[in-house]
Amino acid sequence: MKTHSLPIVWTIAASDSGGGAGIQADLKTFFDLGVHGCSAITALTAQNSQGVHQLQAASIEILEKQLQVLAEDLPPVAIKIGVLPSVAAIDSVVAQLQTLTSACVILDPVLAPTSGQAFVDSETQYALERLLPFVDLITPNIPEAQQLIGITITDDASKKAAAQALMDRGAKAVLLKGGHGDGNYCQDVFLSAEHCFWMTQQKQDTRHSHGTGCVLSSAAAAFVAHGKPLHDAVVLANTYISKGLRLAGPLGDGKRGSVAQTQWPNDWADFPQVSHTSQAINYSPMPSCDTEQLGLYPVVDSIEWLEKLLSIGITTIQLRVKDVPEEQLEVLVQQAADLGRQYDARLFINDYWQLAIKYQAYGVHLGQEDVVDADLQAIRSAGLRLGISTHGDYEFAYAATYRPSYIAIGAIFPTNTKEVVEVGLDNLYRWTDILAGHFPLVAIGGINQNNIESVVASGVGSIAVVSAITQADNYQQAVAELTHMMS
Repeated sequence: MKTHSLPIVWTIAASDSGGGAGIQADLKTFFDLGVHGCSAITALTAQNSQGVHQLQAASIEILEKQLQVLAEDLPPVAIKIGVLPSVAAIDSVVAQLQTLTSACVILDPVLAPTSGQAFVDSETQYALERLLPFVDLITPNIPEAQQLIGITITDDASKKAAAQALMDRGAKAVLLKGGHGDGNYCQDVFLSAEHCFWMTQQKQDTRHSHGTGCVLSSAAAAFVAHGKPLHDAVVLANTYISKGLRLAGPLGDGKRGSVAQTQWPNDWADFPQVSHTSQAINYSPMPSCDTEQLGLYPVVDSIEWLEKLLSIGITTIQLRVKDVPEEQLEVLVQQAADLGRQYDARLFINDYWQLAIKYQAYGVHLGQEDVVDADLQAIRSAGLRLGISTHGDYEFAYAATYRPSYIAIGAIFPTNTKEVVEVGLDNLYRWTDILAGHFPLVAIGGINQNNIESVVASGVGSIAVVSAITQADNYQQAVAELTHMMS
């Protein structure tokens, strides 16, 4: 009988006798997201849906023994850390983390509950700094960040400054949660050595938010355990919380409930708006392709290939050329745009949006790194369609912020054309389920006659191919076979 081993995630935190936060919320979240949860209990609390009434720290001996036996038999892929009620508890966890260098460590710096007794004293709070060099992600809310670094957070600049201060003290990345901020929107800022972005959600009017911080940090740990990079994991965790708050209900006397566990995010309405600015962006949609089904979408690198494929009935195609002298490049784009009009085709130019506008191509395709520098308003005003590449959860949420004409997902399979991020069929199916009906979708990367049917089964409306056509012995036959398989 075949068995399946789940990724192992630890939670080092306090027990919540009411079941809405702490160890209980963490383990429910781990189970909900398909990882095996282990627990090391740092403290017992007497609490219910109304607040924390008493806390008793676990003995250091039992805390250390929990960590020791887990490390011997159940080493973690990721660790979520919550309440550490004493300096000795912090030192014990630090000692264990020194032996677990491959695990991703996520710290939810719980200093006090929303209602009730504080969890740590000032000496313990100060000692948390010893932990930060071992932390891959720290997830404070605004009051917690203010306490930890001793500054007042009043605006976007001070949020980023607070996040940077925590990184300067050793944390590798920071997710500063904005739920305590003013206004109608919750804005979280994520900062790491590689990324800085904002996630904006409209605030939800609910009293049932007990355990939100615990669930967010444990969800992020679970997503990391499933292989998600940290910047993807925080987007998914933000989305998970948004849905959990939307579906939360009362507990106990009905005055206050806890955030719901809701499985992997699957509703586009729960995803945040992701951008490099804290300002809520409200872009108008890019011009439409007037169909969800762009069909077979060859990507080629010459005018000769454009003409050969357009002449046999291809209706969506992209010119992607690299390292071409500027004067030659302009001629290529002009010729390509002319051919697109001649054959009444959807002709996209890769990267060179200024030339695409100048010669009135049908559209332009941009990579993630190119979107920042492009004048999207000029592209929109010129009537060009815009496609954007995506390789992960953060990237498709970021691309969607700009409301493009289509979103490309890939690479689905390994490819020999360039180094790529392989996203795989599982992610294609999941993202198609989330995004279909909101954007036309294009699958790309390593797709050929041997695997195209598995891609078609996802429901994606367009499939981009490169070598399956340009390196085929008979390109006309290859086009016919691929088109037939898509239909």
